[in-house]
Amino acid sequence: MENHFKNILAMAAKHQASDIYILPNGVGYQVNCYTPKGIQALCRLSDTVGAALIRHVKFASQMDISEGRRPQLGRLTYQLNDEWMHLRISSVGDFLNRESVVIRLIHEVTTTKIRWQNQTNWADLVTVMKERQGLFLIAGAMGSGKTTTLHYMAHELLKGKMVLTIEDPVEIVQQTFLQLQVNEQANMDYATLLKLALRHHPEVILIGEIRDARTAKIAIEASLSGHLIISTIHASSVVGIWHRLRSFGIPSVLLRQVLVGLAHQTLTFDQTGPLAQLEIVQKQELANLIGEVIDETNAVGTKSTG
Repeated sequence: MENHFKNILAMAAKHQASDIYILPNGVGYQVNCYTPKGIQALCRLSDTVGAALIRHVKFASQMDISEGRRPQLGRLTYQLNDEWMHLRISSVGDFLNRESVVIRLIHEVTTTKIRWQNQTNWADLVTVMKERQGLFLIAGAMGSGKTTTLHYMAHELLKGKMVLTIEDPVEIVQQTFLQLQVNEQANMDYATLLKLALRHHPEVILIGEIRDARTAKIAIEASLSGHLIISTIHASSVVGIWHRLRSFGIPSVLLRQVLVGLAHQTLTFDQTGPLAQLEIVQKQELANLIGEVIDETNAVGTKSTG
């Protein structure tokens, strides 16, 4: 089984996959992986081989191999060629008691590579990361590489600083950062960890995602108290980030104070793989954009009450 497992990991790594799925399909097991281009099929396994592979993965991850119905979580550090990979394992049985496994591949940041479609993107990020405090957000579709960009720029541009990360889950390992992981079962959500993080007095806080009003408000407070906060957020454009924050109840006057940069990332592909395109607004361009959005919002409000 070890060779089967190693070959599957190697195929997934070749596709630059973030997750591997071992799923029952009625006639055996289908092994897929999630890549920047979407789901890619890797191989099919018989019932016997698929079940044996799942037991192998669970045993190596110190999970209970006798329990196939209830959800379980496990971890495994695995060396593939010259790279150490941190694997997060999740297993659960379906309504027919057929077990499935999902493997999250967590890479070292030193192995992470980004190709920019426009090299001015990097120069813009350098400028933003020179800010001593404030809030910088990256938006983009699922799988657009937001988290990879966030970690890459933190690794390259924040050396020598006290950086603390809060993620759900940790997707990229940063050996020189203090990395915290959300654990809902232990009542350790983003907002709770962010409050605890402030006691460590970090210079920079990397938040995996601002996904609710409570986290947004605490991030704003941290930005106002002298920290640089960098994070991702779900929005379809740079302007959409503003509206998303306003929907969380953040006043415009506070956003004017804390925002130091907004970005929206997309991925395109050529023969050698993905290319990141990052639209970044900062400084005067950001101030102009905020002014335009507020004016448009006020104009719409006036028409609706007129």
